[in-house]
Amino acid sequence: MPKYFSAPTGTFDILPDDHDFFTFVKKVVRHRFRQAGFRRIDTPTFEETDAFVRSLGTDSDIIARELYTFEDRQGRKYSLRPEMTTGVVRSFIENEMDQGALPVELYYIEPCYRYERPNARTNRQFWQIGAEVLGESDPSIDAQMIYLAHRILSDLDIRDHCTLKINTMGSEEDRKEFFESLANYYSGKERSLTPATREKLEQKRYLELLTPRSEDEEILLEMAPKIGDFLGKESKAFFDQVIGYLESFEIPYELDHGLVRPMNFYSNTVFEFHEKETKNKVLVGGRYDTLIEKMGGKPNGGVGFSAGFERIAKLMRDHEVEVPHKDTIQIFLAATGPVAKKKALPLLVKLREHGFHAVGVLGKTSMQEQLTRAEKFNVPYTLLMGDIEVKKSEIIVRNMETRKQEWISIDDVIPKMDGLLGVPKQFIKRKKEVLDKTTDFLGHE
Repeated sequence: MPKYFSAPTGTFDILPDDHDFFTFVKKVVRHRFRQAGFRRIDTPTFEETDAFVRSLGTDSDIIARELYTFEDRQGRKYSLRPEMTTGVVRSFIENEMDQGALPVELYYIEPCYRYERPNARTNRQFWQIGAEVLGESDPSIDAQMIYLAHRILSDLDIRDHCTLKINTMGSEEDRKEFFESLANYYSGKERSLTPATREKLEQKRYLELLTPRSEDEEILLEMAPKIGDFLGKESKAFFDQVIGYLESFEIPYELDHGLVRPMNFYSNTVFEFHEKETKNKVLVGGRYDTLIEKMGGKPNGGVGFSAGFERIAKLMRDHEVEVPHKDTIQIFLAATGPVAKKKALPLLVKLREHGFHAVGVLGKTSMQEQLTRAEKFNVPYTLLMGDIEVKKSEIIVRNMETRKQEWISIDDVIPKMDGLLGVPKQFIKRKKEVLDKTTDFLGHE
C-alpha cells in the first residue's frame, strides 16, 4: 500500500475557502499601504544566519531554539527567515535606499518559519503581513503607523474586538539601569520562577522576564520595576509626543507600562493590538532606531509592525466576518455524446471569455449524472446540450433552484445569461478599454 502523506508538523494547507479570507485581507492591506505611499518588497526566503544573529541577538529564543538553519555545499550557513524586519533592513542597506527620498516606506506579505512547538496559535510556517518605515526617527511616524494598523483592522471588521496597548522601551542607556534594577529585584526570588525563566535570568535576558509563564511570575511582575521609571529626558519627550499625536486621531488605547517586545533591536515606542476576550496578540510593532547601524548601515531610524495572517483570519472567522467569494461558479455546461461535446467546448470557452465563471463538459456520464454533479457545484444555472439539441441548434437553460427550464437558440446563450446573471464586470471593463482606445485613435486622426 502506498504511504499516506500529511503536511509536515506545524504547517498547513491554505485551502480554497481559506483563500477567500487571504485574498480579502491582502486586498485591504494593499489598499491601505498604497494609499499611505508604501511600496511592496519581497526578500529571499532565507538569509545568512549571521544576519539574524546580528539583529535578534545571540541570546534570543528565536536564535537559540527556533531557527531553521542549514549549510549549503560550500559550508555557508543560512536560515529560513523567522521574521521579515531583518531581511528588509538588509535590503535597505545593500541597495543603498538611503540615497533616495527618505523615509522609505515598504510593506510585505510573505511566509516565515520558526521551529517551535505547534499549538492553537503557533505554526512552523506562517504568513506575516507588515510594514517598515526606514530612514527617519520622528514620533509622528510612530503615531501614523499605529493609526494605519488601526485602519487595517477596522477595514477587516475586527478592530472592535481588539485593544490597543502602547508603551516605550526607552533607549539602550535607559535600559541598562532598568536591567540592573530588575536583576536586584529578582535576586532571592528564583524559587518562584519556572526553570525556563530562571535560565533567562541567569543569561541576563531581562526583556524576556517581562513575559510571565506562571501565576507566581505574574504576581512578581506586577510589583517589579517598570521601564517608565528609568526613562531619560529625550526618551520621555519622544514618547509624550507619540501619545499626543495618537490622541489627535481619537482612537482608543491603553498605556501598558509592562509592555515590551522581547527582541533586542526595539527602542522607544512599542505597541500591540490584543484580542479582547483572550488577550492574544493580533498585531505587534515598534521602533528600532539602532538596528540599521547594527546591521552595518549608517545610523538611521526605523519603525514597523507585523501581523500573522492566520491569527487575523481566525479572529474574522470567530466573529463571523463575511468576505467576498469571487470563485463562485455561475454556470455548469452539461453535454452528452461526442457531437454535443464538440459543440459545447467552444461555447464553454466563449462563456469564460465573456467573463462568466463556468465549468462543465466533463466525463462520459449521462445527463442526469451531470445534473447531479452540477448540484454539487452549487451553480444557479445549468446549460444542457445533447446531440438532439445540437441538430436543432438549441440549448436548454435550467434554473437549478426552481427546476424550470427553457429551450433557446445556441446563438442567444450569451445575451440570455447576461439577462439572468448580469453582464460580467470583466466584459464591461474590456469593452470600455476598447472604446477608450478607439476614441484615442479617432482623436489623433
